Amino acid sequence: MINKYTLFLISLLFFNYLYSQETQEFTNSTFEKNNEYSYSLGNGILFNFDDSTHLFKIGGMAQPSFLNSRFDDTTQNSKNYFGVKRAYFNVSGSLNNGEISFLIQTDFSDPYPLLDAWAGYHPTKNISIYFGQKQSPFNNHSMQMMEYNLQFASRNNLSKVFCKTGREFGLFIETRYSLGSIGLKTFAAITSGDGKNSFGVLSNDTDKGGLKYGARMNLYPFGFFSNGNELIGHDITKESKPKLMFGAASSLNIGASHSVGEGHYLEPDPGFDPPRETFVFYDSTGLNMFPNYLKNYVDLLFKYKGFNFLAEYVNTAAYQLHGSSLNSAGTDLLEPTQISNYLVLGNAYNIQAGYLFNSDWSIDLKWGQSYKEFSNDNSLLLNYDSMGAGFSKYFSNKAVKTQLMATYYNFPNSSDLNQLNLECVFQLKF
Repeated sequence: MINKYTLFLISLLFFNYLYSQETQEFTNSTFEKNNEYSYSLGNGILFNFDDSTHLFKIGGMAQPSFLNSRFDDTTQNSKNYFGVKRAYFNVSGSLNNGEISFLIQTDFSDPYPLLDAWAGYHPTKNISIYFGQKQSPFNNHSMQMMEYNLQFASRNNLSKVFCKTGREFGLFIETRYSLGSIGLKTFAAITSGDGKNSFGVLSNDTDKGGLKYGARMNLYPFGFFSNGNELIGHDITKESKPKLMFGAASSLNIGASHSVGEGHYLEPDPGFDPPRETFVFYDSTGLNMFPNYLKNYVDLLFKYKGFNFLAEYVNTAAYQLHGSSLNSAGTDLLEPTQISNYLVLGNAYNIQAGYLFNSDWSIDLKWGQSYKEFSNDNSLLLNYDSMGAGFSKYFSNKAVKTQLMATYYNFPNSSDLNQLNLECVFQLKF
């Protein structure tokens, strides 16, 4: 596995080389062939080559944070966490007047830093084809938002329980059409079914099971949102006319070996225990066998003059369980409801709303609940109620953001897990 700092240095050297080749005769901020560059806080460094024929951008984000967790269970002490929650570095661009695009994004606060790495082809203004690792379109709407565009200091509980990073590796096709005053977007994808792509931490670290197939459709009765305003938590552009989106998405993971279909089982190695969120079953011959994992989402998004409202719902189910055994000998058969111990199965919804004032202050509220499919004591999905409130303040033309959030989690069947989280995040986009 490439060390994350080594990867960072390689990226810098590589793009410095590309830049030097394009700007060999650069003097006093003047380029040959009408090349230019500009910088603005929050938008990074933009390089413009051949009169905007080719664009290249370097940017990033840092999120120092503080989290305090207090439990209803008096036997547990309050816990404090200080650290850098996220530290992003990204390079993106387009070639040939937007016909080709790309994004490489890393998070150097994570031991496996690569988040996004894709190339896109845009044969027409309405069709885009992407290949690589990117945010999946068939998760809930807010899970498709970049981490620096969230309405709250953290993702909502529905997103955190039913997803990990929301990234997939595969082939993605997107279309966008206007039908009079109505907008329509469609998405289809075939991915590895194992979340972020594995680069082989161990010799036996290979993808398991089959592929994942998914699709999404978004309908906009009053037309599309303003540019850049759909995949961001607040109504940043303050839509002058009401904007509404109805979305529905579905995905089927053929052979899932991870609790939410974003990872894969590792064969046991000396001194290494696979985490509980990964698993393997066996058929009667002792060969690996994995269940099919279905996820369905519906979303509603509304924005108007600084007000935003988002409602999300998810349902999950598992199939192809007959004959599954917990051991290779085939003697410990999987019980009918036992699959909920390995896959996150059930329903959940999330509702959040907020208002962004002209002073760039916002006040935000959220509410969510989940219902597990089976009443197993070891079910991965727990019944919960979550409620939260937050404040945000933007500075420097939205490049700097501070957020304070309080969230209370109530677990009706596990009161010892009840807790109040207070989180403060300072975010700087450069």
